[in-house]
Amino acid sequence: MNQNGILLGKRQFLYCVDDVVEVEGWTFTIAPGFKVIAGGSANPVQTLISIYRESEKEAQLLLTHRRLDSDLTVQAVSSDIVLEISPSTRKVSVAEKQ
Repeated sequence: MNQNGILLGKRQFLYCVDDVVEVEGWTFTIAPGFKVIAGGSANPVQTLISIYRESEKEAQLLLTHRRLDSDLTVQAVSSDIVLEISPSTRKVSVAEKQ
């Protein structure tokens, strides 16, 4: 666990406000003012990823792990942000709409 990890019971969360965040092999480039909270799922093959701006949840994604690969599913996204996903390079970009 790095300095941003929080362990609550048996669940581990990642809380990060950095510009670049690494979550389970995926790289998230986050615009200033956003923060990422990942983990906490009771299911070990899934990682829940929430993106916040101030106290508003702007997006929620679900990372499902398989043996050799993982799938990223967008569960919800605000109309105020731009979410760009590149599955081949496992990169996600989050920016505020202009």
